Amino acid sequence: MLDQILVPRAYSLAQTFGLDPNEVDPSIETMGYEIPDPSTFTDPQMQETAAFLRAAVPAIDPLYKHRRAIISDIYYWSNAGDDALLLWGPTGSGKTSAWEQWCACLGIPLFSIKGHKAFNEWEATGKTDLVDGNTVHTPGPLTLAAQYGLPVIINEYDRIAPAKAIVFNDIFEGRPFPVPSNNNMLVEPQPGFRVVLTANTNLVEDPSGNYGTASSHDISLLERLYSVHVGYPDRDVERALIEDVMSGVGDDLLAYWFDQEGFKVSTPNGLKEGAAITRAEYIDALLDVAHKIRAQSKDGGSTSDAALERTMSTRILRKWAMHAPAHARAPEKFGMSGLHLTLKKYLSNLATQSTSIALHQAVETVFGVGMVLKD
Repeated sequence: MLDQILVPRAYSLAQTFGLDPNEVDPSIETMGYEIPDPSTFTDPQMQETAAFLRAAVPAIDPLYKHRRAIISDIYYWSNAGDDALLLWGPTGSGKTSAWEQWCACLGIPLFSIKGHKAFNEWEATGKTDLVDGNTVHTPGPLTLAAQYGLPVIINEYDRIAPAKAIVFNDIFEGRPFPVPSNNNMLVEPQPGFRVVLTANTNLVEDPSGNYGTASSHDISLLERLYSVHVGYPDRDVERALIEDVMSGVGDDLLAYWFDQEGFKVSTPNGLKEGAAITRAEYIDALLDVAHKIRAQSKDGGSTSDAALERTMSTRILRKWAMHAPAHARAPEKFGMSGLHLTLKKYLSNLATQSTSIALHQAVETVFGVGMVLKD
């Protein structure tokens, strides 16, 4: 039955993920699925299963930018052995998105688990409840993924206490595992079952000191992992991302805002002010701010005692760029910088006072305006 629902399909790696065909051979393919419309089945159970699995396929994010290096690593891992994949790196760098969008583009249903300090095994394998006087067992995401032969992602894996995480070691290798809440029923993982982990640390140490709730894990786990570091994207990738999120913002609005705010931006063609600043130059200035902040942050590798505990992640950069133009009338109405106001809402209001000051100083250095505009 399942092979009629999870219909294998070959996808061109370059075409599917928007990679440069001059860098990635268009003939290279990877496997995914094409799940038929549930209405094409006459059997009610098949209709239900098809609908369930279609709903489990992540939605494609049209603004997501795939990175060739990460796609290459995931492609290799997907064809090599049974180890679990560890995607680790700083907050907001796109670890979860990298795997979710891989599955989304290939039509692969994905099951998800959230790691935390109080994590219990039943959150992965399932639990039994009393419903209307009847005992009902609900399989967990790990169990479902194993039974269907599909991937499962465990996010924030380094937040799970090592003593509780040890139960996953054999599972990562595709071995059968019991479900304690269902009379220790033995689950035999089907072909296609794989485990992906995300973490802010490499499960060994946290040099940044930013992730105080992260745990160091046993070497028995580390030897079962294929590790991929996911840092912040290259400048060109982030530039393309910002161009996309700003595509609906008109040039007239930007020119008005740049004039009202009085931006002064250094460009390859010299210092430009107000409406003379182009959209591309504005985007480059946003990126300059992000890179200044990252260079001063713990996540960016700064070992200074004054290193910032918050940084400009790709996630925050995207929000800042997307929402700042909505505050284009703040200079005229309130005498306040729309750029600074937006940064407060998405980043600096959630930082220590000293970090908040440094974040806004970075904006002022690049754009030449402070929070309160002067006549």
